[in-house]
Amino acid sequence: MKSSMPGPFSYHWLTRKPIQVPIDKTRLILLYLSINYLIVFLDVLIAHALNRFFPYYEWIPIIFSPIAALSAILLLIKPKPGFTKAFNLVTNIAGVVIGILGFGFHLQAASAGNVVSFSGLTSGNPVFAPLAFVALGSIGVLTTLDDHPNLKTYGLTQKTRWLLLTTSFWFLATALVAYFDHARTGFTNSFTWIPVYMGIFAAIILLLQAYSHPEHGLSILLGITMILSVIVGLLGFAFHLSTDLAGRGSIQWSRIFYQAPGLVPLLFCDLGIWGVLIFLDPIKEPPL
Repeated sequence: MKSSMPGPFSYHWLTRKPIQVPIDKTRLILLYLSINYLIVFLDVLIAHALNRFFPYYEWIPIIFSPIAALSAILLLIKPKPGFTKAFNLVTNIAGVVIGILGFGFHLQAASAGNVVSFSGLTSGNPVFAPLAFVALGSIGVLTTLDDHPNLKTYGLTQKTRWLLLTTSFWFLATALVAYFDHARTGFTNSFTWIPVYMGIFAAIILLLQAYSHPEHGLSILLGITMILSVIVGLLGFAFHLSTDLAGRGSIQWSRIFYQAPGLVPLLFCDLGIWGVLIFLDPIKEPPL
């Protein structure tokens, strides 16, 4: 297979002139998408192992995740219309469906009878965790679509704009997750509001960028916001982990998943990286 030639891309908040990148934007996103699916695989595997994989349908996201990662890798290797493109599209649509069904099952498990209470959303079963499949599936579907560098709105291609809007929505969803996660503490520590505000602010910046020409100041603000999101995620991970290990010195998976979920703050790191990747707007990119 011939290696792809460097193509011109533009990070408007980094440079006003095109920069040479050795791999096209779509391949970068597909690579990161496959890594995300593998991380979710490990996360779900450990979480469902605590239930001894009962009921049996808890195996579905575990089996699905590596398949989704494989579909992204196959399309990365062969980014042409045909089986790999169709397989990736169908797989990511299935991921969205699995995420919605998983959210329904988790919501049912967190409810008291037929009533969903605030306490049920803030304790025990991680209700919003399956939405990770909806997030990755939606990004995967959009990545599979063709991008036309000559057809731009607000100076951005349609794929870039839709990816900006999708990432904006998932920042808002992550802010909601942070709110319910920290509500169990009653926000006694004022620092627990930071991820909530961070998610809302990042969502607004991405939304503004999707409907604005890449004006240099706003684009720089987007880049800084994504960097701050990564920092907030790393600090949150450290704080959660210190809470889970406090006075024990050993890892208890039940505490990591159900008390101060250690992996949840890393969503801000993940979304920060997504925001940087999708804003790499192509000047000329081969159709996918």
